[in-house]
Amino acid sequence: MLVNHELRILQNNLRKNQARTHSVLNHPDTKQYAILLLQEQFCFPRTKLSPTHPSWTLYEPTTSNNEQPRSAIYVNKNLINAARITHIQLPINDVTAIEITTKDPQPMLIINVYKPCDKKIIPELHNYLQNRLTTRKYTTIIIAGDFNTHHPLWNPSEYERHDEEADTLVEMMAELELDLLIPAGTITYPNAGTAIDLVWGNKEAKNRIIKCQVAEKNDHASDHLPIKTIIAT
Repeated sequence: MLVNHELRILQNNLRKNQARTHSVLNHPDTKQYAILLLQEQFCFPRTKLSPTHPSWTLYEPTTSNNEQPRSAIYVNKNLINAARITHIQLPINDVTAIEITTKDPQPMLIINVYKPCDKKIIPELHNYLQNRLTTRKYTTIIIAGDFNTHHPLWNPSEYERHDEEADTLVEMMAELELDLLIPAGTITYPNAGTAIDLVWGNKEAKNRIIKCQVAEKNDHASDHLPIKTIIAT
């Protein structure tokens, strides 16, 4: 059962830190969130697996090439039954995706992206989503994460860096009819005074958005600021 007919999502890059990952999963304030979208979460060195937790169902990338995954989705067991979740097979490292059955006629799609600084994954993700979104309808689509790229569309006005891959990202979202949900200019990476953590959504997500902003009260001492996204269900 969701709180007040709202779906609450919290996202944060944790820089592979065990204490931060433990804090997010166990902090009382996190219990209000139905979904955690974590990037660079801690993973155990030997198994290369993210921590499990009795209150959260863990989903990781389905393709990792025996490498440590850098994205994970945790679903709150007290708010969303695991039977409502479908883990999507997605052939891209560091991208995790799930479908959630809701009261709507079609499911919700949530994708958590970690885009490495040294690797271009946006074209591959674009090709995959083009095929999937044309073969299956979704009521609400959320694509969020750490995109490690800079563009005037989301950079603060005084931050002038503009990456070529950011143009590719903008083109992909435009073709998929997804808009930026977090307000332009929101600083999510204070060390550089810029935004690399983003939230995108389709028209239905945009219509249902209640909040999409930095979550000051959910800061677990990472150098990335957490973002909360709340949508009406």
